[in-house]
Amino acid sequence: MVYHEKRSVNGKTQNYLIHSQRSNGKIMKKSKFIGYGRIPGEKIEKGKKEFEIELASTKESKYLTREQLKQVEQLKQQYQKSLDGLHKEELFQLEKTFFTELTYNSNAIEGNTLSLEETSLILNEHLTPEGKTLREIHEVKNHQEAIDFVRAFKGDLSEEFILKLHKIILKDISERFAGAYRKTDVRIFGSSVRLPTHTIVSQLVKNLIYWYKQNKTKLSQFEIAILVSMKLVTIHPFVDGNGRVSRLIMNFLLSKRGYPWINIYNKQRLKYLNAVRKANDEDYSAIFPLLIGSMEENLQSFNLV
Repeated sequence: MVYHEKRSVNGKTQNYLIHSQRSNGKIMKKSKFIGYGRIPGEKIEKGKKEFEIELASTKESKYLTREQLKQVEQLKQQYQKSLDGLHKEELFQLEKTFFTELTYNSNAIEGNTLSLEETSLILNEHLTPEGKTLREIHEVKNHQEAIDFVRAFKGDLSEEFILKLHKIILKDISERFAGAYRKTDVRIFGSSVRLPTHTIVSQLVKNLIYWYKQNKTKLSQFEIAILVSMKLVTIHPFVDGNGRVSRLIMNFLLSKRGYPWINIYNKQRLKYLNAVRKANDEDYSAIFPLLIGSMEENLQSFNLV
């Protein structure tokens, strides 16, 4: 967080912006001098936002350029400012539309044939389209329930959280596998990627949680949300539902830090899957530009930037 601090030195009032952050059990502070005497509140607030962007763009990053880090932080600030300007009913309608579209796209990426209109009928009108399988209908309902679970959850990323999320995703679809790691080795159809053997899946997820906790204050918050999502899908811990769970976890981590959720459109399916396959080999050069572009397009479609 960034706050304003006044200091009296030799009878003069000095103004500083202070960024405070806990890292490895210690409070780390960075300061920026912004002038003497009385400074208008509007100027201080503007300075805080600029300082946040400045700090974010200098954050340690292996995969994002300073320009990309700055772009992400600017989108985040514009998003938060736009939300603050919405009335309660406007916010309700925006979220209803956005999360309906998110459910449609996330399911469509995984092969669900329900259209956006049919998805909306199920979620918002509580009607069942004709000619669709029970599995596809459950996928829609479960994804919305998983969104509600993520939005209400106040804790941090944990193994229990991941398993609970997966259990919701496969509810009434595959109770045998819901909320449980795979007990067999699997392959991704059409891909040469070799996934970890099932015997080490549990330990790999534990390792990922440990990695996240060690790096969540070192890397940019946007970056670590994407990396956790990609690393989880590379582990492929479940028989089914890996893509949906990984995207929901990405959005959980983004929203915890005030970033907008990212809705990856079905029209981007091929680019997204190719980017994920590269990420399976720890090549993240495609996934970050794709997701930054998706975030910006999402916000533009709702006139939030």
